[in-house]
Amino acid sequence: MATWSLDEVSDLYDEFGIPESASQINYPVDGYKILYMTPDYNGELTICSGAIFLPAGINCPPPLISWQHGTESNDEGAPSNVGNSYNDLIGVVCASGGYIVTMSDFIGLGEGEGIHNYMHAQTEATATIDLIMYGKEFANDMLGTPTNDQLFLFGYSQGGHATMATVKEIEANYSEELTITASAPMAGPYSMSEIQSEMLESGLPYPNPGYLPYLIFSYNKIYNIYDDINDALISPYNTFLYDMYDGSYDMWEINNTLPSTPIDIFQEDYYQEYLNNNNHPLRLALIDNDVYDFVPQSPMRLIHCSGDDNVAYESSELAYNYFITNGAENIELIDGGNFNHEQCASLAILGGKLWIDTYAELCQPSQVIELNDQGKKTIIKTIDLIGRKNQKDNPFLINIYSDGSYQKKFQTN
Repeated sequence: MATWSLDEVSDLYDEFGIPESASQINYPVDGYKILYMTPDYNGELTICSGAIFLPAGINCPPPLISWQHGTESNDEGAPSNVGNSYNDLIGVVCASGGYIVTMSDFIGLGEGEGIHNYMHAQTEATATIDLIMYGKEFANDMLGTPTNDQLFLFGYSQGGHATMATVKEIEANYSEELTITASAPMAGPYSMSEIQSEMLESGLPYPNPGYLPYLIFSYNKIYNIYDDINDALISPYNTFLYDMYDGSYDMWEINNTLPSTPIDIFQEDYYQEYLNNNNHPLRLALIDNDVYDFVPQSPMRLIHCSGDDNVAYESSELAYNYFITNGAENIELIDGGNFNHEQCASLAILGGKLWIDTYAELCQPSQVIELNDQGKKTIIKTIDLIGRKNQKDNPFLINIYSDGSYQKKFQTN
């Protein structure tokens, strides 16, 4: 568990240059590592880890927002490493603004078992959904208030793919349990079998060559796309590369062991068979993980930068055009401009979150941050005139501040 006071939330904004428009700083935040059970690709239950962030002290039903993280190869970078993960920023900003926040590591990352099911749509979706369901119960137990039944999803890169997969799965199979209010898939490879595979097959250098073997090892576990690693990969990659995806290496470390052109790790016979056989196991696995072949029933904003050098912008265009052609409503595609994948991330994530805010029914807290000439001064407790915890409908209250001062107030509706 990790906690952030109002001052510490404000310090995060300053330290990382988060614009004030990202969210109001309304609540301290409690972050929890969560272990839960979810079905693996074969239907057998497995341990999965994730994180839940709560707005501490909230006293009315909040909405729930589910963040889906981008590609991560190191267990220490997974959301469940609460207090030490870049995902904390998103969890803290959203929770301090009044959201319940859930973040699945996805199967095989964090404290999950086995190799990560990288870019596997079905388990991305079910791992996300199971944590959302658990998160609603967990938040009710910890906060003493249920959610308001609003559900939002957003994610970037692999998280964009996972967000789209989750929207598809909820609307197809969980519509009685969950209703999506709005979603923002961002810069995701929604067309694995066409657009993204063409990018990797181009023979051109790729910024993250470690993505392709990550995909190969994941899909071999799930789809058996080769009989022996020596049939698929040339030396020396057939001897050491698999072990680099054991959760202890960062992607940059993996990238540094690889040629800049990803396909150069393949055995020529294996690669030619893939190119020339429409029923090759790898090609069928990619098709199985396309996630644009449905019609969203809830508002969706796709965000992607046309200068993306990791995930082709055309993947978002293809998904958007498919949705519109097949009658989807309330769907937008936003081009963030000529920025690469890394540059686009903060712009897209902030834009997605602010768009979601326009749908969210957020609580209005009695606690606020106030500034005086001596610096930051925060309300640490709000009570009524006889010392009880302030009730929502009580117009008379006393704010007790962090410097020991207090103020009597009359609150109006």
